[in-house]
Amino acid sequence: MRINYDFGDLEAFLAIKETGSFHGAAQALNLSQSAVTRRLQKLEDALGTMLFERTTRSLKPTLAAKRLQARAEAILEDA
Repeated sequence: MRINYDFGDLEAFLAIKETGSFHGAAQALNLSQSAVTRRLQKLEDALGTMLFERTTRSLKPTLAAKRLQARAEAILEDA
């Protein structure tokens, strides 16, 4: 099995989950909002699932996001 995402993608995911927004995650990571969006899309494509339900006014983590959070934190902590 080939892993098609990297530490930056996991960091972006965790920042989005923690801040509740792409804008907040971009500020926390010192990246552009579009870069954060691309990183999340890459991670979602690699995993084959949506991690957040997006509307124009809200961002809600899916069950997959809740399950990924602990693993992502452990992977980054171990790195």
